[in-house]
Amino acid sequence: MHDRRALSRPWLGAVSGLLLLGAVACTAPQQPKARPAAAAAAPSASPSCASGALRWGSVRQETRLIGLSPAVTAGKHDGWTTFRNATVRVVAARVTTDGADVSGRRVVALLARHLGYDSGDLMPPGQNTAPHMPARERIGSRGAGRIATTEGVKVVDASFVVQCPDGPHYGSLTTWLAPVRSDSIGCGTDPGRDAWLREAYRLACGPLDR
Repeated sequence: MHDRRALSRPWLGAVSGLLLLGAVACTAPQQPKARPAAAAAAPSASPSCASGALRWGSVRQETRLIGLSPAVTAGKHDGWTTFRNATVRVVAARVTTDGADVSGRRVVALLARHLGYDSGDLMPPGQNTAPHMPARERIGSRGAGRIATTEGVKVVDASFVVQCPDGPHYGSLTTWLAPVRSDSIGCGTDPGRDAWLREAYRLACGPLDR
């Protein structure tokens, strides 16, 4: 008869060795995982020109028509007549560049200084004429015939070059000078040489004789 206890001892030794190896493997110190390198900061899509020197190209100023009432016939017994203005165009202050990051307020302030205006006279980007145009005018019009009221603003258009870290960049701006200017025209009466009043005459009264 074979001794079963003698056969089982080698197996017990093998199992004990495997358990010991497993325990050593589980308790071995873990190696720190390598951290991914931080991604390099992406370059700015538009170079910053916050304090770059600025030079003007062309600068043009003109009064443009923004509002006009229908022509109203005022009789000799009419003392005051109310005119209701309608919008002809809206002028919006804005600064555009070829991709450079500039402060629109700084550009407008520099233009005001260049033209001899006080700070704040020229409207900053984002402002437009719509809220500033009076909805109605009431004027003395006894025996004036057919008349209309007009609203206009002085508009400034300019181009410029600004020095940036990567070289010169170009831009332009449109702004306007407060306050809104009010006037009136009489149909059949020469409106004068001002282009905005002549435009108003053609719209409210019809073609000019010349």
